[in-house]
Amino acid sequence: MDSPSKKPDHVENRVKEAGMNAMEDMPCVFTKGDGPNGRRVDGILYKYGKGEEVRIMCVCHGTFLSPAEFVKHAGGGDVTHPLRHIVINPSSTSFL
Repeated sequence: MDSPSKKPDHVENRVKEAGMNAMEDMPCVFTKGDGPNGRRVDGILYKYGKGEEVRIMCVCHGTFLSPAEFVKHAGGGDVTHPLRHIVINPSSTSFL
């Protein structure tokens, strides 16, 4: 008799696939601040709600920020289009 705590392989594969799909839906991003006090800040992009509002969790503090707040967090100023200052990290597996 199999152990009840052992999951069948197909269940385990589905869980892994769901996790990978979730990570694709939550890409890792970064922004760089301006000037001498500017720094690179990494985060994870989240979309939620009916209007698909965008929030970013900064990895240094674990706080959720709007795109404008995320740019300011890196030392940037007020910008008209903050999403244009946020880049999707092509090597996003570095957080995993």
